[in-house]
Formats: sequence, C-alpha cells, structure tokens
Amino acid sequence: MKPKKIRSGLLILCSFLSLVFCFFRPQDRLAITGKEKPGAFQQKGDPSFSIKNKLLKNNADPCDIINWATWSKFTGSNATGTITDGNGNSVNISMSSNFDFTSTPTIYNYWLFNYYSTAIPNQTVPKTTWAAGNGGATTMTFSHTVTNPVLLIASLGQAGQRVTLGLSLPYVVLYDGGGMTYDNSTTITGEEGYAIIMFPGDFTSVFISSSTPEDYTNITWGLNQPAFPVNITETAPICGSTTETASGGVSYSWNGGDNPSSATNTFQHSGRYIVTVKDAGGCSASASKQVDVHAAPTLTVKGNLTGCGSVTATAVADGAVSYQWDGGDTPNSAGNTFHTSGKYTVIVTDAYKCRASLPINVIINQPVTPTINITASPSGQICPGVPVTYTASFSNKGGSPELNWLKNGTPVGEGTTYTATDLANGDKIECALTSYVPCAVPATLNSNSIIADVKALPTITFPQKFVIDGRSSSVQLDPVISGDVTSYLWTPAEGLSNPNIPNPIANPASTTDYTLTVISATGCPTMAIARVLVLKDIIIPNTFTPNGDGINDTWEITNLVDFPKATIDIYNRYGINLYHSVGYTRPWDGVYNGKKLPAGTYYYLINLKDQVHSVKSGWVAILR
Repeated sequence: MKPKKIRSGLLILCSFLSLVFCFFRPQDRLAITGKEKPGAFQQKGDPSFSIKNKLLKNNADPCDIINWATWSKFTGSNATGTITDGNGNSVNISMSSNFDFTSTPTIYNYWLFNYYSTAIPNQTVPKTTWAAGNGGATTMTFSHTVTNPVLLIASLGQAGQRVTLGLSLPYVVLYDGGGMTYDNSTTITGEEGYAIIMFPGDFTSVFISSSTPEDYTNITWGLNQPAFPVNITETAPICGSTTETASGGVSYSWNGGDNPSSATNTFQHSGRYIVTVKDAGGCSASASKQVDVHAAPTLTVKGNLTGCGSVTATAVADGAVSYQWDGGDTPNSAGNTFHTSGKYTVIVTDAYKCRASLPINVIINQPVTPTINITASPSGQICPGVPVTYTASFSNKGGSPELNWLKNGTPVGEGTTYTATDLANGDKIECALTSYVPCAVPATLNSNSIIADVKALPTITFPQKFVIDGRSSSVQLDPVISGDVTSYLWTPAEGLSNPNIPNPIANPASTTDYTLTVISATGCPTMAIARVLVLKDIIIPNTFTPNGDGINDTWEITNLVDFPKATIDIYNRYGINLYHSVGYTRPWDGVYNGKKLPAGTYYYLINLKDQVHSVKSGWVAILR
C-alpha cells in the first residue's frame, strides 16, 4: 500500500525549498497526500534533490498540445472513455485486460507532472496492477485511426520492485518524471517511475504486456497534436537497405539507421522507426514509419530431379522477376527441362535486385526393358495329382521386384517359384513381374505361358464276381481296361497263370484279393482290386459251452462267413424257432429273447443259397 504522507512532511519540504515550492497551488500540495504506496517518490530522503532531478529530466516541448481522455465507465476488466482528436472529432476509447482493474479519482503524485508544458487534468483515471499474475495483457483500442497516441504513467513499480512493460509500438519520451528506465523502443521499466510517452504514427490500438504485477499504477491516454507536419518518403529501395527521408524541420533525430542525425537515413534492418524533428522555432514533432528492408528471396526448386529421359525443375522464389539457369531447354524461365544428368544452378533476381542461387543435381536414367521367363519341372505330359514346380528367371528387375504367379489369370502365389499339385489339363500358368528398376518400360509384364498337359489315368472295372465254388477249380480274371496301357502287374502272383497279362487264370487255394496295377504310356499308374472267392464246405460243430469263460462260448461254423446270403435257423425240440440270421457275421451264443437257454440239444437248418450246396440240417448241444 502507498503510505499516507503527513502534512508535516510537506511543511518541512516547503521550508527547505521555499523559493521553489511555496508558490505551488494548495491543491497541488494536497495531491501529495491521500495516496498509499511503499517507496513512493515523496519518501526519498532529499526532496529537493529529487525535484531538481525531475526538472533536469523534463523533456516537455512547449509546443506540445495533448488532448487527454475523459473516463466514464469501469467494469471489471474493461473501461471506456472519450478523447477529442486534432480535428475536433470525438474518439471512443476502450481499455481491456485479462485481469480486473479499477480507478482512482486523481492521478497518484500528480504534482510530479506540474513541470510538463501543458496542463494535465487531474481527474478519474484507471488504476491497474498490470497483471493478476504473470502474463498480464492490456489492450487500448480507439474507435478509429488516431495520430500520435500518448500514454501517461504514474507510479510504475516502487522502491525495490521493478515493473517492466512491453509495448506493441515504438515510443518516444515526451516527459521523464523519474524512476524510469527506457530499455529499448518497445520496453519500459519503472521503479516508482513517472513518464509521458508517445507512439508516433497512425494507429487504432496499442497492446501492453507485463509479467511483473505490482500494487497499482495510474495511467491515462491522450492524443498529441503535432506542432507541424513531418513527412517521411522512401527512395527506391535496393537489396539489403532502404533509404528514408524526413522533412518538415531543421534538425532530425532517428532512433536507428546509418545516419540517425540526418534527414535522410539508410536502414539495414526492417522495423518501425521514429524520427523526431525540430523546426526553426524550437518546436518538436515525431513521426514513425514501418521500414521494410528487402533481403535475398528464399529460393526453392520443385520437381522430381530424377527421371527417365528428362526431368523438369521449377524455381520458386517470392517476388522473383528473372531466372537464369546454366543449362536446360528454357534457361531464362522458372521452369526448365533437362535431358542430361549433372549439377545445374539457378539464379533468381527480384525487383530490388536481390539475388539468390541454388544448385541442384539432376539424374537422367535411360529406359530399360525387363524380361521374365518361366520353366516347369517336370515338363511335358504329366499325370493327375503330380506336383509341378515352376521357376521364374528375369532381367532388369530392380532391387525388390514383385513376382505374382497366375493360374488361368487368378493369383495363386508369390516369389521366384510356384508348385502346383492340383493341375487340370489345359490350366495356364504365368508369372507377372513388377520391376522397380528406374525407367523400366514396361514396369509390369507377364511371362510366357505354360499350358498343363495332364493325361487322364487308365480305368479298371470288374464287371463280375470271381468265385470258385467247387464246380470248378479256377477262374479267369477279365477286367475291363480303358486308356493307353503299356504294362500290367497282378499281385500277389501266387495262384495266377501269368501276373503280367490283363486276364490271367486264377487258382488260389483260398479266397484272395488280387491287385492289378496298369501303367499308361505317359507313366500314369492305376490300381484296382479283384477278389477271388474260394467257397469251401462249411464245418459244423455239434457242441459249444456258452459259460462265459471265453472258450467255445459261441457256435463257430468254419467257412460260413464266405456265404453272405446263407440263412441259419435253430429250433428246440418243440419246433420253436430260437435263432434266425441271414449271413453269419455274429455267431449264436445260446441266448433266446435275452435269456440263456438251458443245456440240451437243439436243431438247425442251414441254407447256403449258392445253388451248389444242399440245405444242411442236424443238431447242436449246449453244454453248461
């Protein structure tokens, strides 16, 4: 808080510097009291020194005319007011921040501005802390473009607490009330600082930033009416510098450039520069101008610099008016076509004679023709189901070619080989090559085609059954065979008249399965099985013992299995049918209707149904 100043301090000050201060107006003396802020200017130990210091720093121009703002409304983080510009027009002003601020009815330590050449109304003004924390932002906006906005700052910072403001526009100091450090043209730092600064030029807004919050600062805004017009004109700019000439006075002071004390000044860097001019009567006026210094254009080259036969490169540079290549079809154009590999340089020049150059490396590849050929193993005629491996060989394929195998146009595999196991006669096998070698023409092509020559297998059928039933001792094997057969082989050879002919005579001692293997002219084998059934008389036992000991538990009839159509019936002595079966795949176990029959004698009828043997009958005894 800013401590209240006691009246005795004012009396001591007046007695010490009575010749300087006692003529102050009472209201000016009272302005010292009623404010509270530690480290305020009036607290310094030697008031006379401080006041003299202010007088020495006073930069006020007696020709300055400033119209000051009248503030009417304060709401949270916003305030509004009005100013009259140099043409007598009312300008609406608004102040907005990213933090809340208030107002005070008078300017803190107003008396420190008494040395300014023109009167400043001591009335309600904004009271700002610049930030509620780091990152404060304040924007002053005018309802239309104004000339030379002026900022009054009272009590920026305090003893031991420096507060720095960043300004969006360069300024000049109209009045230095002390405690200020003018860091550069857009930064000001106060430690209980007082100043009036002006932003020369025409603007609609000014932005102020701060990362150093404080107790509070009073500010207000005004508009400066220049004592006389100052004009700044630009001569023809050249690359790397711009020359500006100010007029309207007899002496000139720029805030930068090669000749800051001359009307004509040359600048090597872009920025907004201020010139302060004095006329013959000693009045000062300031003006500013945004100076743009033209540097060499940024040059890039677009286009694929590696190509087949030719490439086209395009130089791109903002503001370029001429182009110069050291080769190509159109060396004086932005776009240029090259047919030979090499290093080329383009130079561009803009309207300000600024030049930029850029070398490029051009690589021209000549067209190449990829090739691909496939082979099959085995080749030629094949048998159904035989695996065939296809292998691709190629040239000009590039580093990572793509190989896709096709069967009848449908993708079936990738890589340098493909094995097919299900080929059908007439299937077409190809391989598609995609080459990534530069300038491959064509980049994708198909190989030669191989048509699968799959020969049909011979067929073997046996139209009849082969039975040796006692009426004969042998039978001829007479299969029906189709196809171009070159060899025959029957296995086993036992009991055959000749195992290497299609129709041998078979005379096996017992039922035998003979396998016939035939080989076609293309080497394709086919096999079929013929059974020679040797029918022997059945052997019927007359007893069995179904007691569950695993020995002779069923009525086993030898050779009856060879008569699948045979009927077996068993009766008791009363003629009741106890068992009936067609074929004898499951021998009788002495059970009737799920119950074990008692020991005793039972009677059977067996009809072999072979047109050779008669019906067999007899008895069988169950022993338990």
